[in-house]
Amino acid sequence: MLITVNDKAKEVAEGLSLKQLMEDLSVDENGLALAVNQRVINRTLWHQYVLHADDQVTLFTVVAGG
Repeated sequence: MLITVNDKAKEVAEGLSLKQLMEDLSVDENGLALAVNQRVINRTLWHQYVLHADDQVTLFTVVAGG
């Protein structure tokens, strides 16, 4: 199935979870936040959140400061 990750099309397996996507992308999860279709997904739910065709995933780094 086709999803979008940071505005780039990516072909992934049906039933792929966010956690599996992060493993496939070899991304360091420290300080990382994810949004699917502009909705932030809590890190504790990544392993059970299943992606669907045409989902738009946004990875962004959390920065503290003021």
